Amino acid sequence: MKLPNTAQAQQLITHNTLEKSASTSSATVKVNDSEAITDYVIAIEQPISQLAPDPFRGRNIDFIYSPNLNPILGMKKYGIGSSPIDINKPFAERSYKYGEFTNPDDINAFLDQVDRLDGELKNMFQHLKPTAELLELVQKMSDEELAAFTQFAVTTSRHQFGLENKNSSEQLISSLSKLSDDALSSTIATMGELLQQGNDYKKPVSPIGENEHGNETLVMISMPENINWFKSNYRANMAKYELANDYANLLMEKTFSEGQLIQLNSHLSETTLEQSSGIIDMMSLVKTHQNDDVLAMLNEVDKDGEPNLFNYLSQQTNYQANKQYYQMDNGKFVAQQDNISSDSNRRELYNNILNAYNDIGMGWINDALEQFTGTPAQIQNELWQTLLDDKEKMPEQFTRSDSVEAWALKNISRIEGAFHVTQMNKIYDYNSEQLLPELITKLSFYSSGNIRSSATSEAPQSAKNQQ
Repeated sequence: MKLPNTAQAQQLITHNTLEKSASTSSATVKVNDSEAITDYVIAIEQPISQLAPDPFRGRNIDFIYSPNLNPILGMKKYGIGSSPIDINKPFAERSYKYGEFTNPDDINAFLDQVDRLDGELKNMFQHLKPTAELLELVQKMSDEELAAFTQFAVTTSRHQFGLENKNSSEQLISSLSKLSDDALSSTIATMGELLQQGNDYKKPVSPIGENEHGNETLVMISMPENINWFKSNYRANMAKYELANDYANLLMEKTFSEGQLIQLNSHLSETTLEQSSGIIDMMSLVKTHQNDDVLAMLNEVDKDGEPNLFNYLSQQTNYQANKQYYQMDNGKFVAQQDNISSDSNRRELYNNILNAYNDIGMGWINDALEQFTGTPAQIQNELWQTLLDDKEKMPEQFTRSDSVEAWALKNISRIEGAFHVTQMNKIYDYNSEQLLPELITKLSFYSSGNIRSSATSEAPQSAKNQQ
């Protein structure tokens, strides 16, 4: 009769059949003469590699590459490695390795977490290195939280062309592991909200229009040599990935109290991508002792109102907002694309706004925003610094309710006019250095960034332009 695939049968095979001809797939074994003479026909129906016990109940099969599951660019997919079977000792205990785990019980505990996910999310999770820290972290999460965390961790660690890529998943996991249960739940919920904000984001239409291929109808774009081409290219839509990466970096690099983090998360969950971008950048650059000041200011900002402080601040890290369009006499356009301002310049701007908030109040800031919104992103630091310096030097001129408006009428056109002269000179200099320069005639300012200028009147011309 055929014996089942049991340890007894396996041992019988080992002691008897392995010494016989390897070409035979079954063996007849005679028992001791003192026993009844019985022939046992032992059928060897499986390869030896499958006769060894599987402590993972076949779940390691899930890690074999499948063309139906998308590879995660820039991330390794983790599977269970095992020691090879010794043909002479096919039933010897085997060793296993899965990430940093070697104990089968630990591996099974981690595989239990993998089984909580389905489809592409399961595939994503298998790209996170199995560690004791990750296991302990995800065991605290609900199934919904695990799904949101997995998508966020992989999104911020996978390779994205045009971004500064680094597999930050282990550092992010370490940061999250330090959070209390309430702060962790709040943070994971915010991760999901920010990913949704990214999905909902619609790239604005170019103020000068696009052709059928989605390219701006420009004669020439002047730009510095060290600019990030992917981020500055109008067709590149990296905003949603940048937002997730910026939040991950904030969690990994900034120190918050539990209350501060939960409060910040509540604001980020109620905003748009543009507002969240402005909030995260400001919070990442101010000093830790200024966290409460930013959060207090956030409590007073009307997120649905205009002007909106954090929509306004988000233009500081938006390459499109750091781009000016100029029109030639023939109606065609050229543009000057600048890099975004440095961390130190943005920090100075944020400090000026915080000082104004603490000393004067949110109402005064909103008065200034009404005057500054729509002007080039590159001059905001100069506008705020000049305004606050004048208020300190000439306090008597800032006693009326329309004082900021009166100041703006005297100063903004002068500051903005000088800026446009500089921008047009950049365009002429850039064009003159080209192998085949364009014929660029007299220029007039048309639009700045994403906002169409209310007036397309000619900006002050440079001496070079007047030649």
